[in-house]
Amino acid sequence: MSNSTFVLNPISSSTAEALRAAGGAINVADSKPGYPCRQCLRDAEIGEELVLVSHDPFAPNLETPYRSASPIFLHSKSCTPPDGLAAIPEQLAVRQLSVRSFDDTGHMIDAAVVDGTDLDATIVEFFADQAATSLHVHNAHRGCWATSIVRG
Repeated sequence: MSNSTFVLNPISSSTAEALRAAGGAINVADSKPGYPCRQCLRDAEIGEELVLVSHDPFAPNLETPYRSASPIFLHSKSCTPPDGLAAIPEQLAVRQLSVRSFDDTGHMIDAAVVDGTDLDATIVEFFADQAATSLHVHNAHRGCWATSIVRG
């Protein structure tokens, strides 16, 4: 589903390049789905290399007790996010997700564990609260950060 109520914010190109340069464990995708790249928001194809790194999705100047780094995969070579970041990519739709709603001070307002097919409805529900400025989406099972979402 595509709409104008939200925009996905995958990891930025500059942050992804800095994390790749810093290095991490190299993994070769051997199953699908299984290795979700957080820059292009697609699962790696079998045989593709990914680097496992740690990423903190909060703005650097935001002091919040909810700040925490999360493990993420990135393709070992640069990639680009898909066009249409107002649509839920398959990578998210096929997983169980933890969705966390934050206000502009980084205080958590709400949270839910949902099937990826219910992510659109959860976004609408959480953004119905005008205090909500961003959502963080994580894989529910392993806790890896998937993407942030802001109002469209």
